[in-house]
Amino acid sequence: MDVLQFSLFFAALLVAYVLVHLRLARFEEHMQKLSGIRAVDDRLRVLVETVEKMRLDRVEAHLERLHEDLQDLREATSEVQDAVVRIPRPAVVAMDSETAVAMPRQESDAARILALVETRLLQLGYSNIQVLTDLRDARADGDVEVTIECERGSMPTKGRVQLRNGAVRDVALQTVAQMFP
Repeated sequence: MDVLQFSLFFAALLVAYVLVHLRLARFEEHMQKLSGIRAVDDRLRVLVETVEKMRLDRVEAHLERLHEDLQDLREATSEVQDAVVRIPRPAVVAMDSETAVAMPRQESDAARILALVETRLLQLGYSNIQVLTDLRDARADGDVEVTIECERGSMPTKGRVQLRNGAVRDVALQTVAQMFP
């Protein structure tokens, strides 16, 4: 081997070394990027799991709240049926065979007085209302005094209700036990 061949061989070896070194440096740089991607991938995975848990928790919380609201609505609508006053339909009286005229029912004075007394006492919070006065001969357009027994808060109450001209004028009720020892 002469010097020229040796110098060409050495130059080729040097160029090969430089190329391998550059490739190795690029490969090393690429590996660092890949290791960073792995760390980012792990972070993203944790982030995705956290977001999924948050969304599921929020959805579950909203569903639970909706369920409770629906239960409250169901309870409220079942109580509304008890609170609605049902007005009776007017009686239909046939005048002719071809036409019918609606005529309101004529209540007796006793029934009207009883309804007024019961309505007023129910508005005041009394229950189990018992009318002790005989109302058969009572007139709604005069003065009427009605003796009553009822309960308020599970406490027996007695007294009177005064009516004048078809309206409640005075309610005087007292509990049976005025004073406790």
